[in-house]
Amino acid sequence: MSPSILPSAFSSAGRRRGSVLVTALLIATVLGVALVGYLLLSKTALKLSHRTLFVNDASNLAEAGLEEALYCFNQINAGISRATVWSEWTVSGSTARRTLPQFNRDQQGIGTVKVFVNDYDNGGGNPYIISQATITPFDGGAPIMRVMRIGLKQSGNFINGLVALNGLDLKGQPFIDSFNSNPTNSPTGPWLPYSAALSAANTTVIVPTGKVDLGNGKIKGNLALGSTVTPPPASQVSGTIQTNFTGEFKLPAYPTAAGVSQSYNLGKKIPAELPVPGHKPAADGRYYYFTNDVAIDETTIKAGTHVTIVGTETTLESLTIKDDATCAIYIDGKIDSAKKGALSNNNWAGALQVYTTTKKDCTISGNEVLRASLFAPNAELKASGGGSDGALIGAFVAKTVTASGHMSFHYDEALKYLNTAGGTRWTVAAWSEMRLDSDLSALSAATDNFLP
Repeated sequence: MSPSILPSAFSSAGRRRGSVLVTALLIATVLGVALVGYLLLSKTALKLSHRTLFVNDASNLAEAGLEEALYCFNQINAGISRATVWSEWTVSGSTARRTLPQFNRDQQGIGTVKVFVNDYDNGGGNPYIISQATITPFDGGAPIMRVMRIGLKQSGNFINGLVALNGLDLKGQPFIDSFNSNPTNSPTGPWLPYSAALSAANTTVIVPTGKVDLGNGKIKGNLALGSTVTPPPASQVSGTIQTNFTGEFKLPAYPTAAGVSQSYNLGKKIPAELPVPGHKPAADGRYYYFTNDVAIDETTIKAGTHVTIVGTETTLESLTIKDDATCAIYIDGKIDSAKKGALSNNNWAGALQVYTTTKKDCTISGNEVLRASLFAPNAELKASGGGSDGALIGAFVAKTVTASGHMSFHYDEALKYLNTAGGTRWTVAAWSEMRLDSDLSALSAATDNFLP
Protein backbone atom coordinates (compact mmCIF):
# COMPACT_ATOMS: atom_id res chain seq x y z
CA MET A 1 0.00 0.00 0.00
CA SER A 2 1.30 3.43 -0.88
CA PRO A 3 2.17 5.61 2.10
CA SER A 4 0.52 8.55 0.34
CA ILE A 5 -2.94 7.13 0.73
CA LEU A 6 -2.78 5.91 4.36
CA PRO A 7 -3.67 9.25 6.01
CA SER A 8 -6.64 9.67 3.73
CA ALA A 9 -7.95 6.19 4.59
CA PHE A 10 -7.56 6.76 8.33
CA SER A 11 -9.21 10.17 8.04
CA SER A 12 -12.18 8.73 6.20
CA ALA A 13 -12.59 5.98 8.82
CA GLY A 14 -12.40 8.52 11.62
CA ARG A 15 -15.06 10.66 10.02
CA ARG A 16 -17.31 7.62 9.73
CA ARG A 17 -16.79 6.74 13.38
CA GLY A 18 -17.49 10.32 14.40
CA SER A 19 -20.72 10.37 12.41
CA VAL A 20 -21.89 7.15 14.03
CA LEU A 21 -21.07 8.55 17.47
CA VAL A 22 -22.94 11.78 16.81
CA THR A 23 -25.89 9.83 15.45
CA ALA A 24 -25.88 7.57 18.51
CA LEU A 25 -25.75 10.58 20.81
CA LEU A 26 -28.63 12.20 18.97
CA ILE A 27 -30.68 9.01 19.15
CA ALA A 28 -29.88 8.63 22.85
CA THR A 29 -30.87 12.23 23.43
CA VAL A 30 -34.15 11.76 21.59
CA LEU A 31 -34.80 8.53 23.48
CA GLY A 32 -33.90 10.22 26.75
CA VAL A 33 -36.25 13.11 26.05
CA ALA A 34 -38.96 10.68 24.98
CA LEU A 35 -38.41 8.58 28.09
CA VAL A 36 -38.54 11.62 30.38
CA GLY A 37 -41.68 12.78 28.60
CA TYR A 38 -43.18 9.32 28.92
CA LEU A 39 -42.35 9.19 32.60
CA LEU A 40 -43.84 12.64 33.17
CA LEU A 41 -46.92 11.67 31.18
CA SER A 42 -47.22 8.43 33.15
CA LYS A 43 -46.88 10.32 36.43
CA THR A 44 -49.55 12.79 35.35
CA ALA A 45 -51.81 9.96 34.20
CA LEU A 46 -51.24 8.18 37.52
CA LYS A 47 -52.10 11.29 39.50
CA LEU A 48 -55.15 11.87 37.33
CA SER A 49 -56.32 8.29 37.72
CA HIS A 50 -55.76 8.47 41.47
CA ARG A 51 -57.72 11.70 41.74
CA THR A 52 -60.51 10.24 39.61
CA LEU A 53 -60.55 7.21 41.90
CA PHE A 54 -60.60 9.41 44.98
CA VAL A 55 -63.34 11.65 43.56
CA ASN A 56 -65.62 8.62 43.20
CA ASP A 57 -64.47 7.33 46.57
CA ALA A 58 -65.19 10.66 48.24
CA SER A 59 -68.73 10.55 46.86
CA ASN A 60 -69.17 7.06 48.29
CA LEU A 61 -67.85 8.19 51.67
CA ALA A 62 -70.19 11.19 51.71
CA GLU A 63 -73.12 8.88 50.98
CA ALA A 64 -71.96 6.60 53.79
CA GLY A 65 -72.14 9.57 56.15
CA LEU A 66 -75.71 10.27 55.04
CA GLU A 67 -76.65 6.63 55.59
CA GLU A 68 -75.10 6.66 59.05
CA ALA A 69 -77.38 9.51 60.11
CA LEU A 70 -80.44 8.10 58.34
CA TYR A 71 -79.87 4.80 60.14
CA CYS A 72 -80.09 6.68 63.45
CA PHE A 73 -83.48 8.10 62.53
CA ASN A 74 -84.82 4.67 61.62
CA GLN A 75 -83.38 3.15 64.78
CA ILE A 76 -85.66 5.49 66.71
CA ASN A 77 -88.60 4.18 64.68
CA ALA A 78 -87.57 0.67 65.71
CA GLY A 79 -88.08 1.60 69.36
CA ILE A 80 -84.54 2.45 70.47
CA SER A 81 -84.33 5.50 72.69
CA ARG A 82 -82.98 8.74 71.29
CA ALA A 83 -80.33 8.88 74.01
CA THR A 84 -78.96 5.52 72.86
CA VAL A 85 -79.21 6.25 69.15
CA TRP A 86 -77.36 9.56 69.31
CA SER A 87 -74.94 8.61 72.10
CA GLU A 88 -71.90 8.73 69.79
CA TRP A 89 -72.86 12.12 68.39
CA THR A 90 -72.26 15.58 69.80
CA VAL A 91 -75.69 17.07 70.44
CA SER A 92 -76.26 20.80 70.69
CA GLY A 93 -79.79 22.15 70.82
CA SER A 94 -81.69 20.51 67.98
CA THR A 95 -78.54 19.57 66.02
CA ALA A 96 -76.21 16.58 66.12
CA ARG A 97 -72.75 16.25 64.58
CA ARG A 98 -70.12 13.60 64.29
CA THR A 99 -66.72 13.01 62.72
CA LEU A 100 -66.39 9.37 61.74
CA PRO A 101 -63.12 7.48 62.33
CA GLN A 102 -60.60 8.09 59.54
CA PHE A 103 -60.69 5.78 56.55
CA ASN A 104 -57.41 4.45 55.10
CA ARG A 105 -58.28 4.23 51.44
CA ASP A 106 -56.44 2.43 48.67
CA GLN A 107 -53.21 4.02 47.44
CA GLN A 108 -52.55 5.46 50.90
CA GLY A 109 -55.28 8.10 50.68
CA ILE A 110 -56.77 9.21 54.01
CA GLY A 111 -60.53 9.79 54.12
CA THR A 112 -62.36 11.94 56.67
CA VAL A 113 -66.16 12.13 56.93
CA LYS A 114 -68.02 14.77 58.95
CA VAL A 115 -71.81 14.58 59.32
CA PHE A 116 -74.20 17.28 60.48
CA VAL A 117 -77.88 16.66 61.35
CA ASN A 118 -80.40 19.43 61.78
CA ASP A 119 -83.52 18.77 63.89
CA TYR A 120 -82.25 15.35 64.92
CA ASP A 121 -85.15 14.88 67.36
CA ASN A 122 -87.73 16.01 64.77
CA GLY A 123 -88.93 18.74 67.09
CA GLY A 124 -89.39 21.21 64.26
CA GLY A 125 -90.34 18.81 61.51
CA ASN A 126 -87.49 19.94 59.23
CA PRO A 127 -84.70 17.35 59.46
CA TYR A 128 -81.83 17.47 57.01
CA ILE A 129 -78.39 15.85 56.86
CA ILE A 130 -75.19 17.25 55.39
CA SER A 131 -72.22 14.95 54.91
CA GLN A 132 -68.74 16.13 53.92
CA ALA A 133 -66.09 13.64 52.78
CA THR A 134 -62.47 14.73 52.31
CA ILE A 135 -59.68 12.53 50.94
CA THR A 136 -56.04 13.61 51.17
CA PRO A 137 -54.02 11.89 48.38
CA PHE A 138 -50.70 10.18 49.13
CA ASP A 139 -48.80 12.39 46.70
CA GLY A 140 -49.46 15.58 48.63
CA GLY A 141 -51.90 16.90 46.06
CA ALA A 142 -54.84 19.12 46.95
CA PRO A 143 -57.49 17.38 49.10
CA ILE A 144 -60.58 16.12 47.30
CA MET A 145 -63.91 17.07 48.91
CA ARG A 146 -67.50 16.06 48.24
CA VAL A 147 -70.49 17.51 50.13
CA MET A 148 -73.97 16.00 49.94
CA ARG A 149 -77.25 17.03 51.53
CA ILE A 150 -80.59 15.24 51.94
CA GLY A 151 -83.88 16.42 53.36
CA LEU A 152 -86.00 13.87 55.19
CA LYS A 153 -89.69 13.15 55.44
CA GLN A 154 -91.65 10.52 57.28
CA SER A 155 -93.98 8.06 55.65
CA GLY A 156 -96.51 6.25 57.78
CA ASN A 157 -100.10 6.08 58.91
CA PHE A 158 -100.01 8.47 61.85
CA ILE A 159 -97.38 11.11 61.20
CA ASN A 160 -99.98 13.91 61.11
CA GLY A 161 -102.39 15.02 63.78
CA LEU A 162 -105.61 15.39 61.81
CA VAL A 163 -106.31 14.58 58.16
CA ALA A 164 -109.68 15.50 56.64
CA LEU A 165 -109.39 14.50 53.02
CA ASN A 166 -112.54 16.24 51.81
CA GLY A 167 -113.24 18.94 54.36
CA LEU A 168 -112.97 20.00 58.00
CA ASP A 169 -115.84 21.56 59.95
CA LEU A 170 -115.30 22.41 63.62
CA LYS A 171 -117.78 24.14 65.90
CA GLY A 172 -117.28 26.04 69.13
CA GLN A 173 -113.75 26.76 70.25
CA PRO A 174 -111.77 23.63 69.45
CA PHE A 175 -108.06 23.54 70.16
CA ILE A 176 -105.78 21.51 67.92
CA ASP A 177 -102.25 21.04 69.25
CA SER A 178 -99.68 18.34 70.00
CA PHE A 179 -97.71 16.83 72.85
CA ASN A 180 -95.20 14.03 73.24
CA SER A 181 -96.29 11.23 75.55
CA ASN A 182 -92.95 9.45 75.28
CA PRO A 183 -90.11 11.98 74.95
CA THR A 184 -87.45 9.30 75.51
CA ASN A 185 -89.00 6.98 72.89
CA SER A 186 -88.83 4.08 75.31
CA PRO A 187 -90.53 0.98 73.84
CA THR A 188 -91.97 0.18 77.26
CA GLY A 189 -93.06 3.69 78.25
CA PRO A 190 -94.14 5.18 80.52
CA TRP A 191 -96.42 7.31 78.35
CA LEU A 192 -97.41 10.67 79.76
CA PRO A 193 -101.06 11.80 79.77
CA TYR A 194 -101.92 14.96 77.90
CA SER A 195 -101.89 18.17 79.88
CA ALA A 196 -101.79 21.85 79.02
CA ALA A 197 -98.24 21.96 80.38
CA LEU A 198 -97.14 19.56 77.62
CA SER A 199 -98.95 21.40 74.83
CA ALA A 200 -96.73 22.02 71.80
CA ALA A 201 -97.11 23.43 68.29
CA ASN A 202 -95.96 20.38 66.35
CA THR A 203 -99.26 19.13 64.98
CA THR A 204 -100.12 19.12 61.29
CA VAL A 205 -103.66 19.41 59.94
CA ILE A 206 -104.16 18.37 56.31
CA VAL A 207 -107.17 19.18 54.10
CA PRO A 208 -106.47 18.35 50.42
CA THR A 209 -109.96 19.24 49.10
CA GLY A 210 -113.24 20.71 50.30
CA LYS A 211 -113.65 23.48 52.87
CA VAL A 212 -112.04 24.42 56.15
CA ASP A 213 -114.04 25.92 59.00
CA LEU A 214 -112.25 26.12 62.34
CA GLY A 215 -115.11 27.87 64.09
CA ASN A 216 -113.58 29.99 66.80
CA GLY A 217 -110.82 27.48 67.31
CA LYS A 218 -107.11 27.50 66.60
CA ILE A 219 -104.46 25.19 65.20
CA LYS A 220 -101.28 25.16 67.21
CA GLY A 221 -99.05 23.91 64.44
CA ASN A 222 -99.15 23.79 60.66
CA LEU A 223 -101.98 23.57 58.13
CA ALA A 224 -101.53 21.94 54.71
CA LEU A 225 -104.20 22.62 52.09
CA GLY A 226 -104.79 21.55 48.53
CA SER A 227 -104.62 24.22 45.85
CA THR A 228 -108.42 24.58 45.66
CA VAL A 229 -109.00 24.99 49.41
CA THR A 230 -109.55 28.47 50.80
CA PRO A 231 -107.35 28.94 53.89
CA PRO A 232 -108.79 30.19 57.18
CA PRO A 233 -107.57 33.47 58.72
CA ALA A 234 -103.84 33.31 59.44
CA SER A 235 -104.57 34.25 63.06
CA GLN A 236 -106.12 30.80 63.56
CA VAL A 237 -102.91 28.96 62.66
CA SER A 238 -99.76 29.42 64.72
CA GLY A 239 -97.48 27.79 62.18
CA THR A 240 -97.30 27.82 58.41
CA ILE A 241 -100.16 27.45 55.93
CA GLN A 242 -99.24 25.42 52.85
CA THR A 243 -101.57 25.84 49.89
CA ASN A 244 -100.25 23.32 47.36
CA PHE A 245 -100.42 20.04 49.28
CA THR A 246 -100.63 16.81 47.32
CA GLY A 247 -100.47 13.34 48.78
CA GLU A 248 -102.18 10.01 49.23
CA PHE A 249 -103.51 8.28 52.32
CA LYS A 250 -103.87 4.59 51.63
CA LEU A 251 -104.95 1.95 54.07
CA PRO A 252 -102.22 -0.53 54.99
CA ALA A 253 -102.51 -4.16 54.00
CA TYR A 254 -104.67 -6.08 56.48
CA PRO A 255 -103.13 -9.05 58.29
CA THR A 256 -104.06 -12.50 56.99
CA ALA A 257 -104.15 -15.85 58.72
CA ALA A 258 -101.58 -17.14 56.26
CA GLY A 259 -99.27 -14.26 57.07
CA VAL A 260 -98.91 -14.97 60.80
CA SER A 261 -97.54 -18.00 62.59
CA GLN A 262 -100.58 -18.42 64.87
CA SER A 263 -104.18 -17.20 64.62
CA TYR A 264 -107.75 -18.11 65.62
CA ASN A 265 -111.09 -17.79 63.80
CA LEU A 266 -113.85 -16.60 66.13
CA GLY A 267 -116.57 -16.66 63.51
CA LYS A 268 -119.62 -14.58 64.48
CA LYS A 269 -118.97 -14.38 68.21
CA ILE A 270 -116.33 -12.43 70.10
CA PRO A 271 -115.71 -13.44 73.72
CA ALA A 272 -116.08 -10.88 76.47
CA GLU A 273 -112.32 -11.05 77.07
CA LEU A 274 -109.39 -11.46 74.76
CA PRO A 275 -107.10 -13.26 74.49
CA VAL A 276 -108.98 -16.49 75.18
CA PRO A 277 -107.39 -18.65 77.90
CA GLY A 278 -105.22 -21.35 76.36
CA HIS A 279 -104.62 -19.47 73.13
CA LYS A 280 -101.08 -18.77 72.06
CA PRO A 281 -99.57 -15.64 70.53
CA ALA A 282 -97.92 -15.54 67.13
CA ALA A 283 -94.19 -15.18 66.74
CA ASP A 284 -94.44 -11.39 67.10
CA GLY A 285 -96.10 -11.72 70.50
CA ARG A 286 -99.59 -10.68 69.35
CA TYR A 287 -102.79 -12.73 69.51
CA TYR A 288 -104.52 -12.72 66.12
CA TYR A 289 -108.30 -13.20 65.85
CA PHE A 290 -110.41 -13.28 62.68
CA THR A 291 -114.15 -12.62 62.70
CA ASN A 292 -117.06 -12.05 60.33
CA ASP A 293 -120.55 -10.54 60.56
CA VAL A 294 -120.17 -9.37 64.13
CA ALA A 295 -119.98 -6.24 66.27
CA ILE A 296 -117.03 -5.68 68.57
CA ASP A 297 -119.06 -4.73 71.61
CA GLU A 298 -118.29 -4.83 75.33
CA THR A 299 -115.02 -6.62 74.68
CA THR A 300 -112.10 -6.29 77.08
CA ILE A 301 -108.43 -6.70 76.20
CA LYS A 302 -106.64 -8.20 79.19
CA ALA A 303 -103.87 -6.30 80.91
CA GLY A 304 -100.41 -6.72 79.46
CA THR A 305 -101.58 -8.50 76.29
CA HIS A 306 -101.43 -7.49 72.64
CA VAL A 307 -104.38 -8.40 70.42
CA THR A 308 -105.14 -7.92 66.72
CA ILE A 309 -108.71 -8.32 65.44
CA VAL A 310 -109.38 -8.63 61.71
CA GLY A 311 -113.05 -8.61 60.74
CA THR A 312 -115.22 -8.71 57.63
CA GLU A 313 -118.71 -7.22 57.94
CA THR A 314 -117.55 -6.16 61.38
CA THR A 315 -118.27 -2.95 63.28
CA LEU A 316 -116.79 -1.41 66.41
CA GLU A 317 -119.10 -0.24 69.19
CA SER A 318 -117.37 -0.57 72.55
CA LEU A 319 -114.02 -1.79 73.76
CA THR A 320 -111.97 -1.64 76.96
CA ILE A 321 -108.18 -1.91 76.90
CA LYS A 322 -106.63 -2.70 80.26
CA ASP A 323 -103.30 -1.38 81.50
CA ASP A 324 -100.22 -2.10 79.36
CA ALA A 325 -102.37 -3.80 76.71
CA THR A 326 -102.74 -2.92 73.02
CA CYS A 327 -105.34 -3.66 70.38
CA ALA A 328 -105.15 -3.22 66.60
CA ILE A 329 -108.45 -3.52 64.74
CA TYR A 330 -108.80 -4.00 60.96
CA ILE A 331 -112.43 -3.95 59.82
CA ASP A 332 -114.73 -2.94 56.99
CA GLY A 333 -117.59 -1.61 59.11
CA LYS A 334 -118.34 1.64 60.86
CA ILE A 335 -117.37 2.87 64.30
CA ASP A 336 -120.35 3.74 66.45
CA SER A 337 -119.26 4.88 69.86
CA ALA A 338 -122.46 6.57 70.93
CA LYS A 339 -122.05 6.52 74.69
CA LYS A 340 -119.51 7.88 77.10
CA GLY A 341 -116.71 5.48 77.85
CA ALA A 342 -117.61 3.15 75.01
CA LEU A 343 -114.01 3.15 73.81
CA SER A 344 -111.94 3.02 76.97
CA ASN A 345 -108.20 3.10 76.60
CA ASN A 346 -106.20 4.31 79.59
CA ASN A 347 -102.94 3.69 77.77
CA TRP A 348 -101.36 5.91 75.14
CA ALA A 349 -103.00 6.57 71.76
CA GLY A 350 -100.88 3.98 69.97
CA ALA A 351 -102.40 1.24 72.14
CA LEU A 352 -105.67 1.45 70.17
CA GLN A 353 -105.32 1.46 66.39
CA VAL A 354 -108.41 1.19 64.23
CA TYR A 355 -108.37 0.81 60.45
CA THR A 356 -111.60 0.61 58.48
CA THR A 357 -112.57 0.67 54.80
CA THR A 358 -116.15 1.71 55.53
CA LYS A 359 -117.89 4.54 53.69
CA LYS A 360 -120.43 4.94 56.47
CA ASP A 361 -120.27 7.61 59.16
CA CYS A 362 -118.01 6.91 62.12
CA THR A 363 -119.35 8.48 65.30
CA ILE A 364 -117.60 9.32 68.54
CA SER A 365 -119.70 11.08 71.16
CA GLY A 366 -119.96 11.70 74.86
CA ASN A 367 -117.93 13.96 77.12
CA GLU A 368 -114.89 11.73 77.27
CA VAL A 369 -111.23 11.59 76.51
CA LEU A 370 -110.53 9.10 73.73
CA ARG A 371 -106.96 7.94 73.12
CA ALA A 372 -106.79 6.27 69.74
CA SER A 373 -105.30 6.20 66.26
CA LEU A 374 -108.01 6.06 63.60
CA PHE A 375 -107.51 5.53 59.88
CA ALA A 376 -110.83 5.74 57.99
CA PRO A 377 -110.09 7.51 54.68
CA ASN A 378 -113.50 6.73 53.14
CA ALA A 379 -115.71 7.73 56.09
CA GLU A 380 -117.00 10.89 57.71
CA LEU A 381 -115.78 11.19 61.27
CA LYS A 382 -118.32 12.85 63.52
CA ALA A 383 -117.15 13.83 66.99
CA SER A 384 -119.52 15.54 69.38
CA GLY A 385 -120.07 16.30 73.03
CA GLY A 386 -116.64 17.61 73.89
CA GLY A 387 -117.94 19.84 76.64
CA SER A 388 -115.32 21.08 79.08
CA ASP A 389 -113.26 17.90 79.26
CA GLY A 390 -113.86 16.01 76.01
CA ALA A 391 -110.95 15.49 73.67
CA LEU A 392 -109.59 13.18 71.00
CA ILE A 393 -105.98 12.33 71.73
CA GLY A 394 -103.91 10.60 69.06
CA ALA A 395 -104.11 10.84 65.27
CA PHE A 396 -107.16 10.76 63.02
CA VAL A 397 -107.54 10.27 59.27
CA ALA A 398 -110.99 10.45 57.65
CA LYS A 399 -112.70 11.55 54.47
CA THR A 400 -114.32 14.44 56.31
CA VAL A 401 -114.17 15.53 59.93
CA THR A 402 -117.04 17.26 61.70
CA ALA A 403 -116.76 18.14 65.39
CA SER A 404 -119.06 20.02 67.75
CA GLY A 405 -119.27 20.81 71.44
CA HIS A 406 -115.75 22.24 71.71
CA MET A 407 -114.20 18.86 70.90
CA SER A 408 -110.41 19.36 70.82
CA PHE A 409 -107.73 17.30 69.08
CA HIS A 410 -104.38 16.61 70.71
CA TYR A 411 -101.85 14.89 68.44
CA ASP A 412 -99.45 12.54 70.21
CA GLU A 413 -96.04 13.04 68.59
CA ALA A 414 -94.94 9.62 69.84
CA LEU A 415 -97.11 8.16 67.05
CA LYS A 416 -94.48 9.27 64.55
CA TYR A 417 -92.38 6.38 65.78
CA LEU A 418 -95.18 3.82 66.05
CA ASN A 419 -93.61 0.50 65.07
CA THR A 420 -96.31 -1.38 63.16
CA ALA A 421 -96.51 -3.24 59.87
CA GLY A 422 -97.65 -0.02 58.26
CA GLY A 423 -95.49 2.04 60.56
CA THR A 424 -93.36 5.05 60.09
CA ARG A 425 -90.12 5.17 58.15
CA TRP A 426 -87.87 8.02 57.18
CA THR A 427 -87.39 8.52 53.47
CA VAL A 428 -85.38 10.98 51.40
CA ALA A 429 -87.45 13.98 50.36
CA ALA A 430 -84.66 15.85 48.53
CA TRP A 431 -81.07 15.11 47.53
CA SER A 432 -78.38 17.43 46.28
CA GLU A 433 -74.61 17.55 45.90
CA MET A 434 -73.23 20.87 47.02
CA ARG A 435 -70.70 21.96 44.39
CA LEU A 436 -71.62 25.52 43.50
CA ASP A 437 -69.74 28.31 45.20
CA SER A 438 -73.03 29.69 46.49
CA ASP A 439 -73.85 26.34 48.11
CA LEU A 440 -70.44 25.95 49.69
CA SER A 441 -70.37 29.53 50.94
CA ALA A 442 -73.60 28.83 52.86
CA LEU A 443 -72.25 25.60 54.31
CA SER A 444 -70.86 27.11 57.48
CA ALA A 445 -74.13 28.85 58.36
CA ALA A 446 -76.18 25.73 57.59
CA THR A 447 -74.07 23.61 59.95
CA ASP A 448 -73.44 26.02 62.82
CA ASN A 449 -69.80 26.42 61.69
CA PHE A 450 -69.19 22.67 61.91
CA LEU A 451 -68.34 22.32 58.21
CA PRO A 452 -66.15 24.83 56.39
